Amino acid sequence: MGDILTIQSLSKGFSRQVKNSAGEDVDEQYWVIRQLFLNVPQGKVIALIGGNGAGKTTLFNIISGFIKSNSGSISFKPDGKNIETLGMPPHLITRAGIGRMFQDNHIFSEMSVLDNMLVADSAYLAERPFRSLLFRNKARKEENCKLAKAKEIFEKVLGFDNPFWEKRELPAGNLSYGQQRLLGLARLFMRNYKLLLLDEPTAGVNPEVIEQIKQLILNFIKNNQTVLLIEHNLEVVKDIADFCCYMENGRIALMGTPEDVI
Repeated sequence: MGDILTIQSLSKGFSRQVKNSAGEDVDEQYWVIRQLFLNVPQGKVIALIGGNGAGKTTLFNIISGFIKSNSGSISFKPDGKNIETLGMPPHLITRAGIGRMFQDNHIFSEMSVLDNMLVADSAYLAERPFRSLLFRNKARKEENCKLAKAKEIFEKVLGFDNPFWEKRELPAGNLSYGQQRLLGLARLFMRNYKLLLLDEPTAGVNPEVIEQIKQLILNFIKNNQTVLLIEHNLEVVKDIADFCCYMENGRIALMGTPEDVI
């Protein structure tokens, strides 16, 4: 099927002040990403592992447009297209088909569970504020479709016995931490992302929720999507990853199957 993402010669450095041998403050470039190369095969789960400070989250921030690299290129290839995303703002990268789940939950705790789902599919519409006023009937139909889609995702993806539809009118902040993580993943199904960046999706949750998260990630693959995830739980990596990349000092030091790398 080919690669959905190709990263070539990517580097990112930050300037910091250090003292030289004479005790004077001087600027020094600290390289977090160093001439990194990575090919992400389409329709697979690829896990990034490595110690803290290896550059994993910085790499995600560059891919999703939140920080700029010093050099290199990133080619995103959804549906036969070839989009050079480096330098694009985050909202355009999202619209191109790259979704992200952050280390923290990034949900709207005061909004209802259902509204959290609906706004996940509203980023594009929000850029056209007068659309719903000019085409009220069409906007209402689209809203009804999103409601049906949210219900289907809760039932199909999380199971008919999931608690979310029953709690749909409650503030999302009332959910347990593990349920908030599941909600964050479920929201990604609301848009047709081709590549998903998941930053430590199983961190801080109990074994039961870990199993649910693993199934959700595999559901993304069944939905013809690709998952690139940062994960410290190596048992999760062994269970669901097709390929594993070990990052060290801002580079991919080793890539292969989980059995080869771990």
